[in-house]
Amino acid sequence: MRRNHSRFIAVTWAVLTVAACSGSDSPGDSLDFDPTFSTGSSLDDTVGAIAIQEDGQILVGGGFTTPSRSLARFAPDGTPDDAFNSNVAEVIDKAVYSVAIQSDGKILVGGYFTEPSSRLARFNADGTLDSAFNTAIGDAIDGGVVSIDVLADGDIVIGGQFTTPSRSLARFSTDGVPDDGFNVAVGDAVNLPIGSVAVDAAGGFVVGGAFTTPTRSLARFNSDGTLDSTFNEKVDGAIAGYVSTVEIDAKGRIVIGGQFTTPANSLARFAPDGTLDDDFNQTFDAAVGSTIDGYVEKLAIEKSGRITVGGWFTTPHSWLMAVNDDGSIDSEASSKWSKRLDAAVLGVTIDRNGRLVVGGAFTTPGRHLVRLG
Repeated sequence: MRRNHSRFIAVTWAVLTVAACSGSDSPGDSLDFDPTFSTGSSLDDTVGAIAIQEDGQILVGGGFTTPSRSLARFAPDGTPDDAFNSNVAEVIDKAVYSVAIQSDGKILVGGYFTEPSSRLARFNADGTLDSAFNTAIGDAIDGGVVSIDVLADGDIVIGGQFTTPSRSLARFSTDGVPDDGFNVAVGDAVNLPIGSVAVDAAGGFVVGGAFTTPTRSLARFNSDGTLDSTFNEKVDGAIAGYVSTVEIDAKGRIVIGGQFTTPANSLARFAPDGTLDDDFNQTFDAAVGSTIDGYVEKLAIEKSGRITVGGWFTTPHSWLMAVNDDGSIDSEASSKWSKRLDAAVLGVTIDRNGRLVVGGAFTTPGRHLVRLG
């Protein structure tokens, strides 16, 4: 399912990365595709959302219909969890674009679906529906949900392409009740869809998307939903294009990917306060120039600072690329991955052992889901 990004239409594979800044300190640990991991032919279509449970089980969301529709779970070795998948069955009527796991093991999914609830739904840890939550959500959200964050207090923050209960960014209690104070503060501050939301150390929300207000493509909201005018003044005008993914590294730096030409080509980094990281951006831009022929869909950051970038691109490497902490390209890893994958990477996360778990439209070396390292 390739997206038309010129209009940022409602098919955004924004993925919550539960362990984006966890994992190995060694950039070399995840060079090879893991032959001990295989889902066989169980997935019949694209995976765009990945989340790792504490016990190592892997939850995926996407456009597939087998082994269950739009949401499925696999053991750490790739074996489908038949009991969970049977409970999920076909209760979701459209693709899932975002998956998040709560501290109690319950599972949140977002998308453009209208069943079992509208655009945001919750499942129990065994794959059965959380009927109370889904009833509370009802039809409160009138457009797609492509990003979900679960806060320390259990509240849920979503981003996407909706206008109610607020525009593109909204907050709910753990029970599914809209947070009126937060949502009123957000109001219509964002004029177009949000593709990704990241929570920073101060409890603020850094959002990326296709919007032009309150700033272009990247903005920050305070924890109460008000705009961070200081941050927004610094980033306004810095990005020429749209942002599809936002992650925050262990040092609080903001890494963005998408389809933009400045401050660098499709990947850039900012300091926590919104100041451009010129050294990183200039190094990366020098390394790739104008050779990226598509866009960055998703990224994950290792403790070492190495950034794994996935998306729809075939140059300078195909589908998946490793970028060092200084902005240079890890050519060894990138070349090895490019030789094996046959189509786009739409989801990347890091498991509890520091291994990269990658999902997408590809069918080799594994069908829509593979592990590296």
